[in-house]
Amino acid sequence: MSKLHIFIAGIIIFCLSLILKIFQDLESKIVIFFNQFLFDLNFFSFLTEIGNGFFATALLVPSLSLLSSKLKINYVPVQLMIVPALCIGLDVQFLKYILSFERPASIFTDEIIFLEPIFTAGSFPSGHAATVLSVILIWLSFALKDLKSKESKIIFSFFILIALSVALSRVIIGAHWLSDVLGSLALVLMAIAIFKINFIKAFVEKSIFLKYFSFVLIGLSWAGILFFDISDYL
Repeated sequence: MSKLHIFIAGIIIFCLSLILKIFQDLESKIVIFFNQFLFDLNFFSFLTEIGNGFFATALLVPSLSLLSSKLKINYVPVQLMIVPALCIGLDVQFLKYILSFERPASIFTDEIIFLEPIFTAGSFPSGHAATVLSVILIWLSFALKDLKSKESKIIFSFFILIALSVALSRVIIGAHWLSDVLGSLALVLMAIAIFKINFIKAFVEKSIFLKYFSFVLIGLSWAGILFFDISDYL
């Protein structure tokens, strides 16, 4: 799929996610449906935290970069995941502030089980979903040239499953609507299209500043995990 097609797909999904916001009854039924899969609170509290920015930066990004250097795929430096994810994160916070959509906890009372009910506005898009989708999908887009080999297909399928599981866990635990996750996916697709432009990709890869800036963020994320309570479900 070309960069233009990926960008257009992102725009279409973003528009669909906003249209879905109009149909509150449908959104509610979708959340109730997904909430049925909340079979263990401890499991989902762990799963959903993979999308926490601190955990993703400290653990997921270095692991994927190291994995790409060990497997027979393209090497993906940490800055090529962190810089796009950071840009997406800023977009997410801007949209949360501007649109300020209500969370499921503001609508439901006894219909669903919450991992931890969140009553603050700023539902759209999902920050956790945006984080895990950006890191994994961007890594896949640069690490895999194609899906012709069996190894590439296995890697792609495995990490897509992880990304979707974490993203949809936001709906399962009642923290977000499906439209919030779709909005995050849309932003990620548009970012992938932009950062796959040759001169932008080359700039991020070769920039010494961005390289060490990314390592600093990884270090700060580890400090946050070790010394502060950064666990949240927002």
